[in-house]
Order: sequence, then structure tokens, then C-alpha cells
Amino acid sequence: MTRLVFLWPVLLLIVFTPQLANSENQGPTRAEVEKAMGLRSEGDRVRGLMDTVGFVVGEAPAEDVISTAVDLEHEGLAAQDRRLGMAPDEGFIGGICPHDDHLYASRVYVHLTERITASRVLLIGVFHRAKLWGLRERIVFDAFDAWHGPWGEVEVDPMRDELIRALPSTSYVVENAMHCREHSLEAIVPFLQRGHANRTIVPILVPYMGWDRIEELTDELGGALAAIMQSKGWQLGTDVAVVVSSDAVHYGPDFNHASFGTDADAYEKAASRDMSLALDHLEGNLDPSDLQEFYSTLVDPDSLDYRLPWCGRFSIPFGLELLRKLSLSTTGKVPNGTLLRYGTSLSEPELPVSSATRASGLGYTAPSNFHHWVGYAAVGYRLE
Repeated sequence: MTRLVFLWPVLLLIVFTPQLANSENQGPTRAEVEKAMGLRSEGDRVRGLMDTVGFVVGEAPAEDVISTAVDLEHEGLAAQDRRLGMAPDEGFIGGICPHDDHLYASRVYVHLTERITASRVLLIGVFHRAKLWGLRERIVFDAFDAWHGPWGEVEVDPMRDELIRALPSTSYVVENAMHCREHSLEAIVPFLQRGHANRTIVPILVPYMGWDRIEELTDELGGALAAIMQSKGWQLGTDVAVVVSSDAVHYGPDFNHASFGTDADAYEKAASRDMSLALDHLEGNLDPSDLQEFYSTLVDPDSLDYRLPWCGRFSIPFGLELLRKLSLSTTGKVPNGTLLRYGTSLSEPELPVSSATRASGLGYTAPSNFHHWVGYAAVGYRLE
């Protein structure tokens, strides 16, 4: 099915075969980034929104989008709980969530976000535009007090500053302009905020890095986080969860990836390969060898360019290896993953929101057809 209504700003943020910029490149200024934002930030106090077309902005549209997605997925969510033996108030300790347009992907989002119950969420995001700053092998923190949310400000947890103090200075940067230029985390914030007015977040972006660097940084961050949790008596899944942002395959000539062709048969083959990747590498007990194999399937280890265009080629291995180490340190157990739902921008019908929600500005940032479509995987992790 071809989507007839679309806009392009967010698509232009996604570059799938970049060469890394020179490490001395200073990148765009904060003022330049703010000009591109749909909702500008309130200085360094509250981060605004990069994308105000694909993602909801206000309370009424957010409630419409999320409640509609939950209602449509009610039977699937109930079946998921039965299959996993989850009590109504039980939550995942972490997971993978899409970040594509809400009208396309919300029904997949809610299979994870509705079962995140922790009061603090580490958000591990894709940094699509890291090449503008020539940034690699260091994670990116922000310095905002809060992020914009449809129901008011979503505070950044003070744990962020404790983590920064605990890490070597060579392992991170703190840069609000980089966070403002990236849409991969703001997409998920409304789904985490609804029904959790006091929930806090720690946003982290993951740029280009090799597998060895992922291991080093997750050792450092996981160790620092485990020490904080143990000192405060926090529990994984109750007080802290780890949510990784990533869409699955981006398929078609616009993404320089149409290996099966651009017809219905090609779509079925590419979607089937996506499902196999998730089932083979993201389900079951987290294992570093599986994660490294997943990484190497998506990434050329030498150039760090895409082999397969999943935008989370760094965020997923980083976030899941962090979750694995954190769980072992705090519980002695290995997280076990389940593919909760898979869909694509072709398989998911347009979310039937109200005319008022559409009039608020919610729309599409890209088309969806056999020449240009995106996959979505929601994966949840629990302790067996």
C-alpha cells in the first residue's frame, strides 16, 4: 500500500552509508540546530522536539495516539502477557522500541512501552548524524534539566550526573546540540510518560564504534550504574530499566538497499530476513557472542558502514550488552528476550486517530511503498 501523505524532514536526518567526518569537525552550532527543530528548546532547561510532524507534541494528540494503539493491540497485549506469564503490574527490565512515525509504528511501540514499569529509564539512542561532528567511540549525554513531554516536562534523572562523574572523560561528551539534532529518543518519550507522571529519563546517544569499544564502554557504564543502584537499593525493572531505540531494516533505493528487488515478493523476503535476525540474535538469553554476530551482520567492522541498514547497528549491541552486564552485576541473572511484535510501515495500517489529532500537525515524514519502507521490532527482556 502506498502512503500518499508524507513529508521529508526526518528522512533527511538518516544517512545510511556515510564516511566518518574529520575528528576536528566542530559540527553545526546549537543555534543552527535549534533553527531546524519543530519545537525549540527552552535554553538549556527543557529540550524541545526535532520532529513535530511524525511525533505528537501536545497532550490531546498524544492521548489519542497512544490510547488508540493500546485499544487496537488489546488482544495482542493480553495474549503477550499470557504467553510470558506476566502479571498486570509486572514490567520488562529493558527492551528495543522503534522510533518511526507514530502513525506508522505506534502499534508496535506499545508492546514494549506499556510493560515498562520502572521509575527511571535509561534511553539508549541512535545518533544518526554523528558524522556531522566527526564523533565516534564516545557516548553522548545531554545537560538539560528536562525534556518536552505531552503531559509536561519529563525530568532528566540526577543519576545522569552521577554516571558522568564516574566515567573516564575520554568515554563521553556532554553536548545539548547533538541531542537536539537527533530524533531517535524523543519519539519514545510520550509512550513512557503516559500514566507515569513522575518517571525520569537518562538519554544517551551511541555513535560509530567498534565491537571492542562497545565492550569497554559497557563495562564502564554498567559498572558505574550497578554501583549507583546498589548504593541506593534500586532494583532492575522496578527502579531502573534500559530501553534501546531502533527501527529495523530500511528497504528500497532511497536507502541504497534493495537486494531482493522492489515488488511484493521482495518485500516478503526482506521482512522474513528481518524476523530471522531478531529471532536468532535478540531472543533468548543475552549472549555477547550473539550480539557480536548481530553487530557484524549489520556493520562492516573495518569501515563501520552499514551492511544491512538497521539504524540501531550501534545502539542495539551497546544497549543490550549494557543490560546484560548490569543484570549480572545486580541480580546474578542473564536477561532473556522475546520478540513481542514485528511490523513494517507497509504492514501497519494508518493509525485511525481523530481529525483533530491530524489537524494538530501529526503526519508522515516519509512515504511507504515497495520502493521505500521500514521495519519495526519490539523486543522485551525479563529475568527468568
